[in-house]
Amino acid sequence: MATSNSTVTKPCKDRRQVLVMRFTAGERIAHWVHFIAFTILLGTGLFLYMPALRPFAVGEAGEASRLAHRGAAILFMAAPLIYLIWSPRDFFYSLREALTWGPDDLGWLRAAWGYYTRGDTARMPPQGKYNAGQKFNALTQIITFILFVVSGMIMWFGKGVVSPAVFVGSVIIHDLSMMVTVALFILHIYLVAVHPLMRESITAMFEGTVTEEFAREHHGKWLAEQEQERVYRRCRDE
Repeated sequence: MATSNSTVTKPCKDRRQVLVMRFTAGERIAHWVHFIAFTILLGTGLFLYMPALRPFAVGEAGEASRLAHRGAAILFMAAPLIYLIWSPRDFFYSLREALTWGPDDLGWLRAAWGYYTRGDTARMPPQGKYNAGQKFNALTQIITFILFVVSGMIMWFGKGVVSPAVFVGSVIIHDLSMMVTVALFILHIYLVAVHPLMRESITAMFEGTVTEEFAREHHGKWLAEQEQERVYRRCRDE
């Protein structure tokens, strides 16, 4: 981690790349189930808040959008269960990682601005499977998941059962949780799909692998501590 202005993807040596298994099939499936469910929830939820989309919230269109929202909510709640059932070891490993913070995580937070704006790795400490930013995102997702589920259940089944104050409070909590997750969602999409230093993150969620160079630069501690499976492929530029 002593270099600066480095590039993540380096030319292949011996016309092959060394790949490291980063995400299992269970992790990837749970991720995409969560992504699809959240996107549907966001889209159908916005029908209530954007005047241009308000026609989709009334009449038959409104009935369809509410049905889609509730169906996506069930899928949203199922995502962590899919992860837990399919890959319990990885589920609890990721949970432990998200809850474990140390000096290297604080160092990452201090160095993140320079790294993402200038590619400066000189002060970037080695990270585990998830860097401090990803841990913060995971913790936020866990908290808002609980808030979404509890407030959503009250909004779905509690009208006329709970007091008006509890119902209105649930709506406010639901909306505030949405604002927080949308902000992180936009940042997440930018980093994995647009930022030039992080694009292997999105391919890892499709293929499960990253290059060894990427893993060493972004998750060096994890790469050193774990006996990750290596696979080989011919250079992509051939």
